[in-house]
Amino acid sequence: MPRPALEKQAEELDHLLTELIKRYQFRDRNQICCGDVTVSQCYVLKELGREGSLDMGRLAERMSLKASSLTRVVDQIEKKGYAARRRLAADRRVCCVELTPRGRDLLRRLESMIRRSEREVLSKLSAAEREGLLNGLRRLDAALRERDASG
Repeated sequence: MPRPALEKQAEELDHLLTELIKRYQFRDRNQICCGDVTVSQCYVLKELGREGSLDMGRLAERMSLKASSLTRVVDQIEKKGYAARRRLAADRRVCCVELTPRGRDLLRRLESMIRRSEREVLSKLSAAEREGLLNGLRRLDAALRERDASG
């Protein structure tokens, strides 16, 4: 009995996302992330760069990590001088993390390398293909967010 189209598409989506994630993870590790920065540390730096200062709870949520795992990552980037923790004066129980000037400089270099890499990949597609790809990814992201919010 032939499999329904949706089942085939779900299988293909799983395969494609797995391959793309592996390719991007290794690209980040081998080509983009500089020296002593791991992929996880890159993601935390990027999130802090986008949001500025975040408390550990919100950062853990954004990174989809447990607090203990995030604490280890933040410990590592703090030791390297890329981020700093601070307590809120209004509530000393809340610990926020933010990039240091050294961390912001590293992030600028990382993002420049990432953008160069992305331009190289996108240049192989037509303008219509690029827009279709980005629109599809936006819609996939929205569907995932909707699923996660309802579950």
